[in-house]
Amino acid sequence: MRTTFDLPADITETLRFESARRGGRASAPMNQLIAEAVRKVFGLKKPRRLGPRITGKPGRILVRQPKGIVVKPVTIEEIDAILENMI
Repeated sequence: MRTTFDLPADITETLRFESARRGGRASAPMNQLIAEAVRKVFGLKKPRRLGPRITGKPGRILVRQPKGIVVKPVTIEEIDAILENMI
């Protein structure tokens, strides 16, 4: 499938310079540069994490909440109660 673009002169010139900077038409053809530019500007944005991120190492676990979410801190008593229920 072929698509024809009518690009403004300044954008065409910028893409030619970028192609030359990357090694010429063999390494960076115009269609590849146009596709890359379109994806960069109009591509999908990364979705915001809704759940917590769990990290750590053996014996130590860190739970980090996403930005903008306020969570009540867990108390020592709550942790002790959870551990007692696990045993």
